[in-house]
Amino acid sequence: MRGQVVKRGQPSASDRRGLSSTSRVSLRAKRAKTSSPSISEAGYRGLTTQSGWCGHGDDILLLTALVLTAAGLVMVYSASLFVATSHAQVDWFFFGRQSRFLIVALLALLVGMWVDVRHYRHWGTPFLIGVSLLMVLQLTTPIGYAAGGTRRWVRFGLFNLQTSDVARCLVVIFLAKVLTDRPEIVRRFPPDGRLIKVLALVAVPLVLTCLQPDLSGALMMALIAGLLFFIGGLRLRYLAGFGLAAVPTVALLAFRTPYQRERVLGFIGRLSDGTGDNYQSLQSLIGFGRGGILGVGLGQGKQKMLFLPEPHTDFIFSIIGEELGLIGAIGVLLAFLVLFVRAFRICLKQTDRFNFLLGCGLIGSILLFSLVNMGVAVGVLPVTGLPLPFISSGGTSLVVSLWSVGVLWNLSRRIE
Repeated sequence: MRGQVVKRGQPSASDRRGLSSTSRVSLRAKRAKTSSPSISEAGYRGLTTQSGWCGHGDDILLLTALVLTAAGLVMVYSASLFVATSHAQVDWFFFGRQSRFLIVALLALLVGMWVDVRHYRHWGTPFLIGVSLLMVLQLTTPIGYAAGGTRRWVRFGLFNLQTSDVARCLVVIFLAKVLTDRPEIVRRFPPDGRLIKVLALVAVPLVLTCLQPDLSGALMMALIAGLLFFIGGLRLRYLAGFGLAAVPTVALLAFRTPYQRERVLGFIGRLSDGTGDNYQSLQSLIGFGRGGILGVGLGQGKQKMLFLPEPHTDFIFSIIGEELGLIGAIGVLLAFLVLFVRAFRICLKQTDRFNFLLGCGLIGSILLFSLVNMGVAVGVLPVTGLPLPFISSGGTSLVVSLWSVGVLWNLSRRIE
C-alpha cells in the first residue's frame, strides 16, 4: 500500500486481514518462543547452576556429595582411632586406607560425569554376567578374600573389591534397559517366559550374595530391583505377592548362621542382658545420649574406645551423634535430604525412559542404604552391617556412591 511502510519480518495489513485465527495464534506462539524462555528451559535453569565450574550439571547435587565425603573422611579418622591402634598399631590406618579409596572414587565420579549414559545401556548386561562369574570365582577360588566368617571381597593388590556393591549397580542398569526396551513384560500376568528370564538373571548375583554370606546386601539388592519393577509398571499386588513368597526363604537364611540368628532374635526380643546384637544397639544409643544437642566434641567420644563394635563402619552415625550431637546428626540428615530431592527432580525431568529408571535406581540405592544404616544406629532396625554412603569406611561403597552421583549429575545435563 502506497505511503505505508512495512517493517521487515512483519506481515502487511492486507496479509494480516487474510490470516486465519489459527495462523494468528501460531504467529503469537512463535514470537513468544523467540522472546522468552520456555517452561522446560526455565525449569532447567532453576535446577542447575548456569555459572558453575562443572558446566550445566546440577552443582548443588555434586557439592552436597563432596561435602558428605569430606565429612566422612574426618569421621572415619575420629571413629577409628582406637580400633586402628589395636589393629595396626597406628591410629591413621583406616584413614589412610579410606584416603586411597577416595582417589579411586573421585576417578569413578569423573567417569560417571562424562561417560555417555548410552554406553551403560549397551554394556550393562555383559558386565552383569561378567561380575556374576567373578562372584562364582570369589566363592570357589583363592581370589576371594575372607574376613569375619564371610567371603565378600576380591583382592586386587592394595584394594579389596566388594562384588555385591558392583553387582547391585549393574542390576539397576540391566533392569533399566529391560524395562525400557520391553515394558510390556511387567504388565502381563501370569508372567511369560521373557520375565522369567529377566528374574533368573537378576537372581544369580542375588543368590551368590547370599552364599557369601551377605543377607543384608542381598535383601537390599532385592528391594532395589522391586523398586524398579514397581516404577516400571508392575502392579503393587503382584509385587507384594512376590515379596510374601520370598519370606520363608529369607527367614531360613536369617537363621542359617549363628550371628544372623542372634541379630534377629535380639531385635525381636529386645533382650535386656546387654549381650550379642542387643549390646551393639545399647552402646549405640548410649553414644547418642552422651552427645546430647551439641556433642562432646570432635575426637572426644568414648564409645569408639572399643565399647561400640565397628564404630567406623556400621555405627559411624552413632559416633557422629556422640561427638557432634543432635545438631551434627540433623546436619547429616539434611545433607542426604538435599541429595535425594535434587536427584529426584533430575529423574522426574528425564524424557528418556532408560535415563529415568537408571536415575531412580541409583538414588533409591543411596537412600535405602542411608535409611537402614541410620535406623540401625538409633535402634529401630536390627544390625545389618550396611555402610552409610559417603561416610562409612569402605572403599567399594565410596566408589559406587560417588559414581552414582556422577551419573546423576550427567543426567542433569540432559534435561531439555
